[in-house]
Amino acid sequence: MMIISLLAFMAIVIFLGVFGEFVFAKTKIPDALWLIAIGFLAGPVLGLVPQDALWAIAPFFSAIALMVIMFEGGLHLNIYDVIKNAPTSFLLAIVGFALNSALIALLLQSLSFAGYLENWSLLNSVLLGTILGGSSSLVVLPLVRAARLNKKISNILTLESSITDVLAVVLTIAVIQSVIVPGTGVQEILHSISANFSIGAILGIIVGIIWLYVLKFFKNKSALYQHNYMLTFACLLMLYAFTDFVQGSAAIAALAFGIILGNASELKSMLKLEKNISLDKRVIEFNSQVSFFVKTFFFALIGLLFFVDLKLVIVSLVIVAGIAAARPIGVKIGTFREKLSKKQVSVINGLIPRGLAAAVLAILPASAGIEGTESFAGIVFTVIIATIAITTVIFYLRTRQGKK
Repeated sequence: MMIISLLAFMAIVIFLGVFGEFVFAKTKIPDALWLIAIGFLAGPVLGLVPQDALWAIAPFFSAIALMVIMFEGGLHLNIYDVIKNAPTSFLLAIVGFALNSALIALLLQSLSFAGYLENWSLLNSVLLGTILGGSSSLVVLPLVRAARLNKKISNILTLESSITDVLAVVLTIAVIQSVIVPGTGVQEILHSISANFSIGAILGIIVGIIWLYVLKFFKNKSALYQHNYMLTFACLLMLYAFTDFVQGSAAIAALAFGIILGNASELKSMLKLEKNISLDKRVIEFNSQVSFFVKTFFFALIGLLFFVDLKLVIVSLVIVAGIAAARPIGVKIGTFREKLSKKQVSVINGLIPRGLAAAVLAILPASAGIEGTESFAGIVFTVIIATIAITTVIFYLRTRQGKK
């Protein structure tokens, strides 16, 4: 019976996802909240899909979802625009992440001192700050692409969310590691971050260039070429797994891999590649369908895994208020060199969604045996839903008149 219910739920989610994109194109109302609502109804409310089973597959789905969405984002980024906008994106990501993490930790410590949070340590506040410090690329990338924003803003936001995802993962794991392995200091943490970024970017670029030549070889072998997307996807899986194995950023590797493949024509002269090396359009088209499937079930999964605790909801709303307050400050500092209109700034200010990366990170401290972190999942999931809701409303208000 559970299998039948799950299949029916999957069908409904796909229908809602397709219909939601159609409505989004017409009204600028994103489908995220509908999908979260159907997940909440099917999971916590009706109990059609058990949460225990979902928590078991959440880390695996998170890896697949992050990989596909980052690759999809890279395919649609122009490499020259990336290079041009990288300084602003890095500054916006680092300043925003630092402000968010610090303010969240401060607010949580204030609640602890006030007696609202019991058995709460500074370590808990710092961990939640790093977990919720950055926006979610799984939410931002599809939203930015579907909203058809100004190309410059789209590139900046895509890179920013990708960078903050990596910062959240690396810093959270580093803080946990500092507890498990005493003696881990700031120098080790900074080294871990820089190594993570550089290893991921270098591997993604190298594998991307090599794969362009492999695709050219496949083009002359019809039996292989008809499966070029599956072979490319297999290469992406191997790249993601190997990058993670050597402790690089697998997300950045997937993004760089997508950028190289998506810019084959631009790279021909720069890298002295052969003229007929390019990525088949069918690969891009099929990956967009896979990306849609992953994105749709990501939102539904958030609803399925959500649970309500009034005390944690209040804590979560305080955190959301802090995130919303920190965002304009970070944007002002991070984009000081850019000439942005008020409407453009308001759109960037409204992009505060947290996502599945934060959800998966929320269970790591408790799994590592850190005391007082059992409530993280409830807090993080409430923050995810609230921030996605706020982003949805702001995007509707700011983008309904079309491209800015």
